[in-house]
Amino acid sequence: MTERVESVRSGALFEQLGAAWQQFGRNIVFDDPNTDTPLLRAEGLRFATRYLAAGALLSMELADPGYPEFGRWADTTCSWGIDNPDLIYTLAAVSGDRTYRISGDRGTAHYFDIQVHSPHFCEAPDYRINSNIDSRTLVTGADGEFELLLGPERPAGYTGNWLTIDAEAGSLCVRQVFSDWVTERPANLVIECLDSVYPPPAPLSEADAAARTERLMRWLDKAGTFWDGQCKLSLNAPANSLEFSPLSVSAWGGFQNQSYGMGSFVCEPDEAVILEFTPPNCHYWSFGLGNWYWETVNWFSRQSSLNHLQARLDEDGVFRAVIAHRDPGVPNWLDTGGHTHGTVNGRLLLTDTVPNPTMRLVPFEDVRKYLPETPAVTPAERSEQIRLRRRSAHLRNSH
Repeated sequence: MTERVESVRSGALFEQLGAAWQQFGRNIVFDDPNTDTPLLRAEGLRFATRYLAAGALLSMELADPGYPEFGRWADTTCSWGIDNPDLIYTLAAVSGDRTYRISGDRGTAHYFDIQVHSPHFCEAPDYRINSNIDSRTLVTGADGEFELLLGPERPAGYTGNWLTIDAEAGSLCVRQVFSDWVTERPANLVIECLDSVYPPPAPLSEADAAARTERLMRWLDKAGTFWDGQCKLSLNAPANSLEFSPLSVSAWGGFQNQSYGMGSFVCEPDEAVILEFTPPNCHYWSFGLGNWYWETVNWFSRQSSLNHLQARLDEDGVFRAVIAHRDPGVPNWLDTGGHTHGTVNGRLLLTDTVPNPTMRLVPFEDVRKYLPETPAVTPAERSEQIRLRRRSAHLRNSH
C-alpha cells in the first residue's frame, strides 16, 4: 500500500502508464510491417486512443463496487474487440461480498442479457462468466419493468429475479441485441449496492487511484496482447473463409449461448467475395466485417454488417452477400471500408445447428453472373438506406 501511494506522489505510476501505452502502440500498431499503409496508419493511431479510452473508462471510472454505475464501453465512437453493431454494451463494477439491485425498464431489444465476470472484465483473458440471466427467464412487468438482485446469498424471503455471484466477482455486463434498429427501444437501468451508505464516507484515495491505474496498465499489456492475438487468428485464417465454433465449445468470457464465426476476407478493388449461408433455426444471426485491429468497419455510416432482419434471403432461403469495395447494386452488400484484407465475423444466438458459410472470390464485374435473381439497388436507394442506418444507430446510442 505504501509503495502504491508513493508511486502516485512521485509521478512514477503516471510515467509507467505512459510507457505502457507507448509499448501497446508499438507492439500492435506501429512496428507491424503489415500496417504500413496510409489507411492502416491512420486507423492504428485512432485505435490506440480508442483502446486507451475504453480501458480508462473500465478501469478508472467504472471502478467503485460500492457505488457502481453503468457505462458504455463500445459504440459508434469507440470500436474495439470486434464489437457487434447490433448491440449496446454496458458495464458496472461489482464485488462478490456485496448485494446489488438492478432495476428499471428492460426496453424492447430483441434479446437482453446480464452476465457477471470473475474477476474483472479488464483482466482478460483471465476472467470467466460467473453467472448470467437473459430475457428468456428474466421476469418483467407488462411495460418491461423489473428488479434483479444479485449477491453471495439470496435475501430471506426474496422470490424475485436473482443471480448468485461468487467471491471473485468484479464486474457485470449488460448486452442488448437489436434486430430492428428503427423500432426497438433501449433499456433504462440503474444499479445500486444495497450495502452502501450515502453520501460515500470517503473521496478517492491515492491507493485506490493507484490500483485502478495498475489495472489500466494490465488492460494495455496483458488484455491488449490477448485481443490482438484473437484478431490475428481471424486475419491468418485461409483467405475468404469463415468457420463457426461448435455448439459444444463454451463461450468462455464472451456472449453466453452464442456461436462465434471467425474468418478473413482478401479482396482487391476490382474483385468481390460472395458469401453464401443457409440460416439455421436460431434466435438471431449476423455477419460483419472488421479491420486489421479488430474494429468493426464503420458500421453506422457504411453497410458493413447485416443481421437476420436486415438481410434479404433468396427464394431458396439462402443469404447471399457481396463483400466489395464499391457498391455492387445488390441488397446484401458488405462494405469493406477500403480494406483489402480484414476479418469476417459471424454470430449465431440460441441456434440449433452451426452451418458454416462458403466464400468465393470473383471479378467484381461478374457479380451479376453469380447472383442473377438478386434485385437491383440504385445509388439513390443505397444513399437513403445508409442515411436511415446512421440515423437509427445514433438515436439508439443516444440513450
